[in-house]
Amino acid sequence: MSKGLRIVKQFWKELIWLLIRLRWLFIKLPKSSNSNTSSSTFTLGITTYKERYESYLKPLVKKLVYLFPDTPIIIAVNGYHNQAEQEEYLQEISDWVEPYQNVSLITYKAPQGLCKLWNQLVVNSVTDKVFLFNEDINLSTSFRDDLLRSNILNTEFGLINGSYSHFMLNKSIVKKVGWFDERFPGIGYEDHDYEIRIVLAKKQVEHFKIRGIKNERVVPKDWSYGEKHEVILTKYSGPNEKHYFSKWEFSEKEQLGFVYVRIIKGYAKQLKGMETPNFYHEIL
Repeated sequence: MSKGLRIVKQFWKELIWLLIRLRWLFIKLPKSSNSNTSSSTFTLGITTYKERYESYLKPLVKKLVYLFPDTPIIIAVNGYHNQAEQEEYLQEISDWVEPYQNVSLITYKAPQGLCKLWNQLVVNSVTDKVFLFNEDINLSTSFRDDLLRSNILNTEFGLINGSYSHFMLNKSIVKKVGWFDERFPGIGYEDHDYEIRIVLAKKQVEHFKIRGIKNERVVPKDWSYGEKHEVILTKYSGPNEKHYFSKWEFSEKEQLGFVYVRIIKGYAKQLKGMETPNFYHEIL
């Protein structure tokens, strides 16, 4: 495809979404008396924090509301190290989502680990099937059709385009594998941890190539956790890495007691006494 044709196609894509955004400037849906009720068979869950509000979260939610008007959308809003700024932000985002009849919030003042946000999206979903999205993703107008054609809804754990920035799980797998490990205090390695545990539980991570969704892979300029939180590999949490390597033993070769795990491209064994707690008894 020539450069000129790519520019024209991108122009038309942006124009379509611009018209959609303009529509939402003038049309506000009345808030449903019960935003948790829906005929949808799945829920869309988004994790986010203050820095991503204007540039990523708002455009994403507008697109999702347009594409999935009949589907519950839950946003888990992480805390922030500046409490005064966080309080202002929480008020602003609460006011902003209020007109959207199928959107609800889970909010925190203090920073939480990504595993806590993921767990809370699962806990608060009224459907068994839950999509978990980062907010720094971009969608095309074909995304809903692309998603529904993919057969991902017929699996227990489906990874979209090989990335944990967007995946789907059924609550049935949580009953077998357990919750995401909230002992990870920040971001990083929680995907490795859960995939190892899926293998140990003799379950599968199924992979789906789905068009219409792109992970922008944005590197943070500011963190929920503040400057005291050690950053590794440009955007992940040092404390998460420490917990990960205190929980698992690894090997490049097959040996007794170890299992092969795709995401680590090697073998893993859980260290004694590091079993993942049941963070939410009697929820599922």
